[in-house]
Amino acid sequence: MINWGVRHIVAIVGVCGLAGYLWLFTRPSADEPIRSDGYNYYLYAPSWLIYHDPTLEALAKDWYGGAYPAFSGILRWPGTNRWMNRHPIGVAVLMFPFVIVADLLTRWSNLPRDGFSFYYQHAAALAGLAYFLAGLAVLRRTLSRYFNPAVTLWTLVTITWGTNLFHYAVYDGTFSHAFSFALICALVELTDLWWAQRERWHAVALGFVAALIVLTRHTNVLFLLLVPLWQVTSWSHVGSRINGLWQRRAALLAMAAVAAAAAAPQAFLYKSTTGRWLVNSYAPYGYRFTFLSPHLFGAFFSTERGLFFWSPVLLFAVAGMFVARGWARQVLVPSAVVLVLNAWLIASWSEWQYGASYGHRAFIDSLGVLALFLAAFFAWTREHPRLLPFVAGATILAAALSVVQMIQYWLRVWPVRDITWHQYRSLFLTFP
Repeated sequence: MINWGVRHIVAIVGVCGLAGYLWLFTRPSADEPIRSDGYNYYLYAPSWLIYHDPTLEALAKDWYGGAYPAFSGILRWPGTNRWMNRHPIGVAVLMFPFVIVADLLTRWSNLPRDGFSFYYQHAAALAGLAYFLAGLAVLRRTLSRYFNPAVTLWTLVTITWGTNLFHYAVYDGTFSHAFSFALICALVELTDLWWAQRERWHAVALGFVAALIVLTRHTNVLFLLLVPLWQVTSWSHVGSRINGLWQRRAALLAMAAVAAAAAAPQAFLYKSTTGRWLVNSYAPYGYRFTFLSPHLFGAFFSTERGLFFWSPVLLFAVAGMFVARGWARQVLVPSAVVLVLNAWLIASWSEWQYGASYGHRAFIDSLGVLALFLAAFFAWTREHPRLLPFVAGATILAAALSVVQMIQYWLRVWPVRDITWHQYRSLFLTFP
């Protein structure tokens, strides 16, 4: 039964995702799938495919008479007077095959070929669900190599419904997070294979995935540290790792070349828009990092967006870092380095709540790494049978609470941001 569950978990989650999606977006009060940040991420796709215009000028004139709506935050860059979209092109690149299908269906059905009619809306959102499922399948492959089927299945179920990951695959599928989750899972799998084997395609694939990671969310460049640090367990291993990287210099050069070529369109877009190859696209909005005064308590424990407040099951992943054995122990140091740096970066952002969201959405990208240590904790628990009932019960309760609160968010019970402790208590487990 467990083996059957591992084989079919992605399909089961996919059916649940489609059911949730249909329920959400067929209600009379439903929002359009392309909205909020998802609008900005998606905007490039119709601009390229329908308007044949990378500058975003044609779409602005056709839809809004020359100026984008205020909610998008798209501004003309000082000095060049070109439209600057603060979100990069990676999500649109990943969505593009789905948008092409939507465009063909739109032509066939005679609906408006404007980039925002029925098929475009749902193709963009379902792309997020599809990439989430792909990431889950890749994560299953990685976990299955090092953990038994029961641990693998329990980890996949927990990471899906014990966190806000499912929400961002179904409700906010046009945001970047489901795409980033899939890419980080692919990075972990490819990095593990690259160090264990010497297949040429691993380096090429790693370069391509690395570029997509950066194109989707620039700050996720931190996750690329996993590649050189993979299975480095102490300072004494650094010298041998440098030698190992030198021996693989040809593969590293191929990796870098592929990554540079794949990321070049974003650099050229920045150059034509701002006159510079690299730019902080959030600068005109006043957002910045405050690295010396990060909002650590808020990011981890507050009712506003606390990671462990809204996804308490992830405390087991933290515990898993201390009890990890075998392979999980070997990848602990690089994973911890990346997770700590990423958490500090998130907490240091001036808009550390990351706007309207269910839970803290900035941490979703790292769930593919946290899942490794969630599995390590469950594996350790199996070796201590007396703890099994308590851990299983706590996991089920945490996942059930996460799902109930997610549905509350879908039904607009929760405020979309800045939830106080008083609001949380008064709205806990209430439904309209």
